[in-house]
Amino acid sequence: MPAGDNENLFRALMIEKFGQDCLSGRKSYSLELNGFPKASISVDESISQNDRTILIEIDSGNLAKLLAGQYALLNGMYDGSKSNSLFLVIHYYKDSKTGRLYSRDRTLKNLNAIKYFNMEADWIPFNAFNIEEFEELMSDSESLEELAQKVWPNNAN
Repeated sequence: MPAGDNENLFRALMIEKFGQDCLSGRKSYSLELNGFPKASISVDESISQNDRTILIEIDSGNLAKLLAGQYALLNGMYDGSKSNSLFLVIHYYKDSKTGRLYSRDRTLKNLNAIKYFNMEADWIPFNAFNIEEFEELMSDSESLEELAQKVWPNNAN
């Protein structure tokens, strides 16, 4: 299924459970350096609550390495409080041969690996789920605040 379709499915799922105003929309960040062209990065969706922001990327392919690059760029361009933000990946990818959903472990390993290039840096915490895992968390959550608490990593990655 095309990426835009999965983004729309995700939005519909969230709105059905938590209401029309639960999502804060796509977020874009950019960096312009002297002598270099402007570079930009975006996330597909976001949730803003109190002092926390969840930056959501919907992955429709088997793209752990690409997500790691996006995470690195996002950390370099992000203008919000990193400690009060979360980069959340929701995988819609399903292997066409086996029918298995994507395992979040590969993404978590790649996102963790990016941090080793600059261990002293302040990195945005992250988490990842396949869509069935995320839907389960949603169904067990009475509110958007409860869901946010469930997806937020207990200790910063």
